[in-house]
Amino acid sequence: MKLIWIVMFAISSLALIVVLLRNQLSRLSLKKVIVHWIIAATVLFLMNYFEFIQPYALPINPLTIGTTAVLGLPGIALLMGTQYLIG
Repeated sequence: MKLIWIVMFAISSLALIVVLLRNQLSRLSLKKVIVHWIIAATVLFLMNYFEFIQPYALPINPLTIGTTAVLGLPGIALLMGTQYLIG
């Protein structure tokens, strides 16, 4: 049963990639998303590496990268505030 779900997931993922790469507008949007994620991951890495925010070391995972990519600097402030309130 697991094998059926894995095969179905693989086929649907390939179909999604084909659909995204066929359309010019989708390719441009996909490139923009990838570039934003790379920049966000780099900023988070540099902030942790150079210890700009020493007590608030933000983890680098898809949630923090996505928040930073979508919201930018306010997203980093949001993550730091959330970490301050929780921890």
